[in-house]
Amino acid sequence: MRDKDLYAQILGIKSPWQVSGVELALSEGEITVHVEQEEGVQHCCPTCGEVSPGYDSRKRKWRHLDTCQYKTILVADVPRVKCKEHGVVTVSVPWAEPGSGFTAMF
Repeated sequence: MRDKDLYAQILGIKSPWQVSGVELALSEGEITVHVEQEEGVQHCCPTCGEVSPGYDSRKRKWRHLDTCQYKTILVADVPRVKCKEHGVVTVSVPWAEPGSGFTAMF
């Protein structure tokens, strides 16, 4: 099993999201897990659920539970959509509440 697949299982990352890379910084005692969306995913407004055109994305970081005593950070470019009713809004990610800097498991 590859590191990316192992971390996807440990963190509960599921389609349309996938682990794209894992960095281990021994000197800092930190593991950084990079997560990205699969190609061609349609996005919905998190407020009303309407399919909306993509606008851009923002790099976000979340603190996760420690992995074997290493501080674990998830990093992802989170898409934003332009909803007709709600304007430009950030799509929801399954591992964290909107606006939180921590994963739901933390």
